[in-house]
Amino acid sequence: MRIARLVASLISVLGLTQAAAYAENYPEMNLRYSSNIPEVVNTSRIDTYFSSEIEKRSGGAIKIQHFWANTLGGEAEIVDLVGSGAIDLGLIVMGNQAARMPFAAVTNALPFTFTDGPTLNRLTADIFANNPTVKAELDAANLHPLLFRYLPDYRVYCNDPIKTMDDFKSRKIRSYGAFVPVMFESLGAVPVNIPPVDMIQAMQSGAMDCTYMFNSAVKAFKIDQVAKYGTDISFGVISAHTLFVSKEKWESWPANVRALFEEVAADAEQYGNELIAADEAKAVEALQESKMEIVPFEEMDKLKAAVPDMLDVWVKKMDEAGKGEEAKELADHIRAQR
Repeated sequence: MRIARLVASLISVLGLTQAAAYAENYPEMNLRYSSNIPEVVNTSRIDTYFSSEIEKRSGGAIKIQHFWANTLGGEAEIVDLVGSGAIDLGLIVMGNQAARMPFAAVTNALPFTFTDGPTLNRLTADIFANNPTVKAELDAANLHPLLFRYLPDYRVYCNDPIKTMDDFKSRKIRSYGAFVPVMFESLGAVPVNIPPVDMIQAMQSGAMDCTYMFNSAVKAFKIDQVAKYGTDISFGVISAHTLFVSKEKWESWPANVRALFEEVAADAEQYGNELIAADEAKAVEALQESKMEIVPFEEMDKLKAAVPDMLDVWVKKMDEAGKGEEAKELADHIRAQR
């Protein structure tokens, strides 16, 4: 018993010593972390994993406080709030910033283009770090990217079933950005651009017939309370909200702090990949338990033929803005890597 108590005491002392060493190695920092989504959404666990690991691995020296669902600033302000350093860490949906950063938004903005989430994370990180046009956009906004994640296969959830192409005709479907509407219009639907937090009320009021989301978010957003029918159509995966810090602030941090954040971000990305895949695998069963019917779509070949190549649509839009050559080069790179 004495030996056991001695061993336990030594472990405790070693733990305290290690914590003290951490505290000496890292500066005391209290950071604010802004999220655009509610804490109850499954992918928010990536953010809490990130912050808890930063605090743990810094020996408690670096603490991060979370603010959920745009409580520190909405989509219109978030880029400037993060870029100015007013918010230390912020999730930014690049597709919502396409007017300002159209090249940086490309992996978030385009539906029906990407099929594998982890591959898309690495592709997004690659173009953020290496594509000169993307880098120039981020530098102009004073943004440094830290943590990448994807959102899984997008689908539609409706008041009435969608089985054929005719079922899309005049159907009012939740949309966002500049390119998701192009896809739905190509199917004969009417896109309705609203944020996720407003989609339930829109369906209850009749302003929308369907919403556009993914299976593992249905219960978090209570979509199953207003939509009776899902679909097996996948409209592809997208790069999700990316975590950014002010570039100026990032460069002012000590080298060991930057190394810690990069290490934890890499681990959090892997954690997120596993979390998202596992939750999607369980989600269909949960939807069926909530009495939502998953309707097989009967005309996938016709749907694929109707939707234009969204990278071509994006290149054309960039060409109209005088950046067609840069856009074609990036699109070719994406096609080779996705």
